[in-house]
Amino acid sequence: MNFSTFVQAVLTASTYAIDPAAIYNGGYNSTNNIVLRIGNGGAGQSGLIEALANAFIKASVKNGTDPFEIAWYKSDTTQSINYLQDGTVDIGITYTPAAEQLAIKTGIAKSPAWYAWRDHFLLVGPASNPANLSKNQDIQTQFSTLYTTAEAGNTDPPVRFLTRYDKSATNIKESQLWIEIGQVPWATAYSTWYHQYITYPIQALTAAILLDEYTITDRGTYLSISTQLQNQTTIYKAGTDDAADPLLNPAHILIGEGAKNERMADRFAQWAISDEGQKVITGFKKNGEQLYTAAPENKTAQF
Repeated sequence: MNFSTFVQAVLTASTYAIDPAAIYNGGYNSTNNIVLRIGNGGAGQSGLIEALANAFIKASVKNGTDPFEIAWYKSDTTQSINYLQDGTVDIGITYTPAAEQLAIKTGIAKSPAWYAWRDHFLLVGPASNPANLSKNQDIQTQFSTLYTTAEAGNTDPPVRFLTRYDKSATNIKESQLWIEIGQVPWATAYSTWYHQYITYPIQALTAAILLDEYTITDRGTYLSISTQLQNQTTIYKAGTDDAADPLLNPAHILIGEGAKNERMADRFAQWAISDEGQKVITGFKKNGEQLYTAAPENKTAQF
């Protein structure tokens, strides 16, 4: 299965009506009027969606809009696109360009998508490093080394890899990396080293750390866990802002063709890519560490 076919397959997953994970009001506690619904995974868990929502509400009220609420729906990239399709959300902030392009081509989302911020994938693993990875290796070589040593099964402790296996952008990126080295460990009837753990980013990273397993995560998630957990794992490769870096994790804003409040969705997108919105993104920190970097100068997603 090639990568494009894989993306098309995961987009066919069904969705079910859900309640929002959180509702934000910008500090205007008297309001009870949800006018915008946003689907996202990792940045919602880290708190960035809350920061953006509250700042946007305050900016809108300052410009004469009555107070309102924004709902966040916890959803990975595939779920977010499906929620756009069925009208659960107005906006999806997603991380897989191939899936986003397909959503636009099939009429699920409007064109263009907007580049909101840059997150970065990380390959992390136990400090004991049973796979003997070198930080100087490129990510494909590291994945090849992981596969070879895991299949050999002669290290102590054993080499194990945790996959979220959930159609999230992280799972799709990890799958793409395996495919690039000619391996599909999920196709094996049973693998003792490929640990399928279907959950959200923080929970998956926590499990990988506690189980001494390698995994792909993102910088925003890594900086959202406790310092104690961070100290129990090692970063073997980190993405950069280079557009050609396979570990760059671009966050794009998709507006649904069936958005219930298209005007507000458009306003939010334009605000998020403006200097004011970008300052909220670059100023968002955990323990003094900046989680995300600003979008490139051209804010239109380059598909």
